[in-house]
Amino acid sequence: MQHAEELRRLSAGVFGNRYRAELIAALADAGESGVCLGDLAMARQVPASVYLPPVHTLIRLGLVQRVPPAPGERRRFYRRWGSAQAWQSLAATVARLKEHPAPSGAA
Repeated sequence: MQHAEELRRLSAGVFGNRYRAELIAALADAGESGVCLGDLAMARQVPASVYLPPVHTLIRLGLVQRVPPAPGERRRFYRRWGSAQAWQSLAATVARLKEHPAPSGAA
């Protein structure tokens, strides 16, 4: 969990939201199938609502789209959209943030 908290701290500083880096990484890894925010939240042990502001921002920027639900499917999926180069750059940025060492004395 300490690694997740460090990424969230960096995400807040770099992207303006504690959970945006996690969401970007998940979307970049998911491909066409997309990401269910509820599934992501369960895996990360956080409320799904923490991902709503960053996903809505990414939708407004044209970087994410909501996937039309399959018949009978209650879960909602979101997938990356737009420039493949932009997504490669975003994924690479998040990967470098994950490698960034915590400053000494950081909790």
